Amino acid sequence: MRIMKNLWSAALFALPVLAGAQRPSAVKPPFEVMQANVAEIKNYAEKERWMANVDLWKLALAQPARYSEEDSTRMEALLERIRYNVARIRNTPEKDRWETNIRLWRVLIDARGAVTKAVAARIQPDIQALATNIAGIDITAEHERWQANRELWETVASRTIAAF
Repeated sequence: MRIMKNLWSAALFALPVLAGAQRPSAVKPPFEVMQANVAEIKNYAEKERWMANVDLWKLALAQPARYSEEDSTRMEALLERIRYNVARIRNTPEKDRWETNIRLWRVLIDARGAVTKAVAARIQPDIQALATNIAGIDITAEHERWQANRELWETVASRTIAAF
């Protein structure tokens, strides 16, 4: 089981490369980029929501096939922390990005991590909306972490489980 989990985690990060994404070998995988970037955030509220998002990704990447009830409960608590924090954002484009991210997490948590063709189809419009919104970010560090987050969502969408 552990071997399968490790192979799945390795495949999860390799998928963008295999799908034709241009990623030089010296560039870190999206999760590592996002995690390192988030560690540098100085604004408390922004760091709080990003840390919850990083924790959600840790759980999602650790359980690539189907989330346990315990993981789903922890993910719900993290998503609620983000939702509460996002309610206080005044900047419309940023709020839109976070609300889109919340919708994506909601779908994945509701599916307990099982990315069926229907789930992949359901999240694609939000991934595209995120890409469009991210294109307008002028701050390099913020753009970098949102781009890494979007790349993780694209990877999730591409790992469709054919059996469902």
